[in-house]
Amino acid sequence: MKNSMTVNDLQQHKTMIFEDYISRESINSFSWSGPLTKKHNKAILGTFVAAVILSLATNKNFYEDSVPVESEEDVLIAYNSENLDVEDIPLAQAFASVNPKEQLENYDDEIAEIDLAGEDDKLNSEVSALAARDSKDSSVDSLGAKWITENVQKGDSISSIFQDLSIPASTLASILENKEMKRHINRLKIGDKLSFLIDSNGDLLVFIKPISDKEQVRFNKVNTAGSFNYVKETLDSFVMDDTATEKARKLAMTEVVKPAANAEDKTLTASNANPQPAEQAKPVAKQEPSRITPQTRGRLVVVTVAKGETFSTAANKAGITYSEINRILQIFKGRISFARNIHAGDTMRVLFTEAKGKGKICAVEFNLSKGGKVTSYLNTADGKYYDEKGLNAQKATFARFPFKSRVRVTSQFNPGRRHPVTGVVRPHNGVDFGLPVGTPIVAPSMGVVEKATFTRSTGYYIVVRHSNGLSTVYMHLSKLLVSPGQRVNAGSVIARSGNTGLSTGPHLHYEVRLNGRAVNPLRVNLDSRSVEINSKERKAFANNVERYKRELHQNSLMAKR
Repeated sequence: MKNSMTVNDLQQHKTMIFEDYISRESINSFSWSGPLTKKHNKAILGTFVAAVILSLATNKNFYEDSVPVESEEDVLIAYNSENLDVEDIPLAQAFASVNPKEQLENYDDEIAEIDLAGEDDKLNSEVSALAARDSKDSSVDSLGAKWITENVQKGDSISSIFQDLSIPASTLASILENKEMKRHINRLKIGDKLSFLIDSNGDLLVFIKPISDKEQVRFNKVNTAGSFNYVKETLDSFVMDDTATEKARKLAMTEVVKPAANAEDKTLTASNANPQPAEQAKPVAKQEPSRITPQTRGRLVVVTVAKGETFSTAANKAGITYSEINRILQIFKGRISFARNIHAGDTMRVLFTEAKGKGKICAVEFNLSKGGKVTSYLNTADGKYYDEKGLNAQKATFARFPFKSRVRVTSQFNPGRRHPVTGVVRPHNGVDFGLPVGTPIVAPSMGVVEKATFTRSTGYYIVVRHSNGLSTVYMHLSKLLVSPGQRVNAGSVIARSGNTGLSTGPHLHYEVRLNGRAVNPLRVNLDSRSVEINSKERKAFANNVERYKRELHQNSLMAKR
C-alpha cells in the first residue's frame, strides 16, 4: 500500500505543499524571476539613480569635505569667496553674507569677566591702584592707553564703528551733543581715517575725524563725568605719541567739583577735608635704614624675589615705584606671566637713562628659573620698547584668524544682540566659525596663556594675553594643548576645535579684546599694532642695545647701602 502512490498522486501532493506560497503556473514555468516584473525593477532602479544624482548636486557639504587641507603658507579663504583678495575687500563686508539657515546662534557664549581674568589681571589692578596713590612719583604710566586707527568701509555708520570697538553708545551721545559737529561726525566717506585713544579701562579719551580735505576735528574727554570738548585743526597735524597720550589721560581724570548748596555745607566740607590730621602725620611704618628708596637708588636697580614674596613687593622694596612697576608690567605683557613665571630667586635688572635712577627706564632684564632671560630695550627715536630681535623683525605678526583652513562665519560679532525668544540683550562678543571637531587652533601672535579650563556654558576655553593690550579668547574646544603661564609663539597649535559646553554645533567662538574690552575680530585694525623700527634707526638702536647690555651688569651703577 505504501508504495502504491502513482505519479499523478505525487504530483497532486506537491501541488498542495507549494500552492499556498507560489502558484502552480510559476512552478511549472522555467521563466519565473520573482514577484516583480521587469518594468517594476527598471522603475525602482531609475528612481534610486535619480535620487543619488539629485543628492550630490544639492549637497554643499559633499563638496566642502572634498577640499584638500591647505598648507601653512595658504591664505585664509572665506566660505563664499574662494578668490577673495583681503586687500581689496573689507573682511567685515566679505563675511557679512551669511546664510540664515546655516547660522549657529549660540546664545550662551557669554562668560563672566571673572572667568576671563587671570592672576596677572588682579596684579595689574592692584599695582595700578597703588600707582594712582603714589603722589610723590612724577612718572605717570600712559602705556595702558592705546591708539586705534580705523578706515571707513562700505556700509559703515558712526554708530556701527563705535559698536565694533565696544565703545558705549552713551560716549557717542556725549560727542554728538554739539549740534554743529553732529553733522560732520555722522557724515562718513569711504576711506576716511578715524583715530581713537582708548585707556586701560576701555574708555574713550580722544576721537579724531577728518571733516574736509584739509581739516579734522579732535574730541577730548575733559573730566571723570565723561564730558567731551573739541578743537578743529589741520588734517593729520596732531601727533599721537606718548606725550599726547599722557596729557589726554590727565585731562580725562579731572574731577568735577560740585558747588556747595550753602555756607553750612561749605563749613562741613572744610571740616571733613582732613579728619584726624595728627594721625595722618604719623608714618604708617618705620622705614628700614638699609632700604633703597626712589630717592637713594642708583642708575641700576637689581631686584631679587625672596621666598613668599610677590614680584611687585620685591620691586618696590628695591626702590622701584609702583608707577614704574606698572610700566614694566605693560612692557612685558604677552611675554611673562608675573603671577606664574616669577619664582623665588628670580631677578630683574632695571637700568635708567640718568644717574640716581632719574629719567626713563631704558632697559629691563629678567632672569627666570622657568623661562630663561627676557629683555626689553628703549628705542630713543620713538620712545617705545623692543626686545633684542626688534632690530630684525620689521613687524610683530598678528594673524587675522587662529586657524589655517577654509572658514564659514556662523554668527557675527554683535554686542547689542537681542535674544529672539526672551527679547533680552545678550551680547555676542566674538565671531563664530563653523569648523569640524578637531581642527587645529593656533595662536595668532606671541603671548602667554592666562586661562585654559572649563565652564558649563563655554566648554573648554583658553585666554591668551598678547602685547599692546590685546588678548584672545577661544571657546567650545574639544582639547586643550597648553596650560596657564605657558608662553606660545605665533602659529603654535594651542587647542583643537570642538562642540563642548552649551553649543548648537561644532564651531569655534573667537574673541579679540583690547584692554579687556571685546572688539570685532573682523574689523579691528590689527596692523595699527605692528612693531616697526625704521631702517635709519636700526644701527643706532643696535648700538644702544650693546651699551645697555654692558651697563645692566655694571654693578658700580647700583646704589651703595
